[in-house]
Amino acid sequence: MKTLGEIADFVGGELRGDASVSITRIVHPAVAEESSDLAFVLSEKAAQLLSNGKIFNAIVPAGVAHSSSVNLILVSRPRLVLAKLTELFARPVHVTPGINHLTAIEPTAQLGLNVAIGPFCSVGPDSVIGDNCCLVSNVTVGANVVIGKNTLLHAGVRVGDRCEIGSRVILQPNVIIGGDGFAFVTREPGSVESVRQTGEVKSFNHEVVRIHSIGNVVIEDDVEVGAGTCIDRGTLGETRVGKGTKLDNLVQVGHNVAIGENCLIVSQVGLGGSSKIGNRSVIGGQSGIPDHVTIGNDVVIHAGSGITSHVPDKSAMIGIPAMPLKEFMDREVRMRRVPNLIRDLKQQLDAVMAKLNSLLPPQN
Repeated sequence: MKTLGEIADFVGGELRGDASVSITRIVHPAVAEESSDLAFVLSEKAAQLLSNGKIFNAIVPAGVAHSSSVNLILVSRPRLVLAKLTELFARPVHVTPGINHLTAIEPTAQLGLNVAIGPFCSVGPDSVIGDNCCLVSNVTVGANVVIGKNTLLHAGVRVGDRCEIGSRVILQPNVIIGGDGFAFVTREPGSVESVRQTGEVKSFNHEVVRIHSIGNVVIEDDVEVGAGTCIDRGTLGETRVGKGTKLDNLVQVGHNVAIGENCLIVSQVGLGGSSKIGNRSVIGGQSGIPDHVTIGNDVVIHAGSGITSHVPDKSAMIGIPAMPLKEFMDREVRMRRVPNLIRDLKQQLDAVMAKLNSLLPPQN
């Protein structure tokens, strides 16, 4: 429990009201009920709820209209404040301290201080689990894995042999780290090779041969990986996710991919094998990056985009096939003008035809 004054100091906001009020939870304005609730307002529309008589305390963006009868904390960057508050009022996942008796830990595995391992987890030989790590339940850690300090592996996470996980990493339920890459070759030149060479399918995939994945995956510090995401191990080297990067649910990271630092990659993105993503780039949901393509630093790719070639630094891309945002918007403006152009052209043609008809001699 925190007071309004303590919360205002913690988030760097301007308090207008009673600093001594105790707060037990942060809520959406529509569900605020108690005098100990702190409603979090993000917009003008949500601010209209401040006058419903059920809100006693609120965090409001500076400049948004508000009720003077409510205790307020005014802030300049609300979503950043929300991040701080959810940390302050966090509800950590429940894991009983210590090692549950329903675990399988190899004698050669090394466990750090204050490690919590829930039921039905397994840790393979010669693996190292850092201090204060938490394996919730049904987590599998393979052989020769290294996991840093203060890392959280939610239920159902699988970490393959020889992979490296940094400190303060969060892997959400059913994340798969270190599955084999999708790497195959035909014994004779196949359909894809013939299409690349000639543009036509002139040879066929009579036999498909497996290329084994003998590399690993490296997840650097402060990375978060969403539920159901799969990160394949490298064929010979490593697949790497850079420090501070955040991956949403259901992202596919192919073998040998290199993702830079502080990237944001949204749900259902597919990163083809050996593609490279620069630092601080953002990739919108359901976008696709082909194999061996490089995305530069500070790139923004809009949702649903289909990248076909390398993307330079600081580019904004959109569409299928993807193109620079400015070019896309110019094209959209021109396309919206087409109906009017057709209408004007028809009117002009009608006028010309009418004039020509007026010049024709009368018919008997």
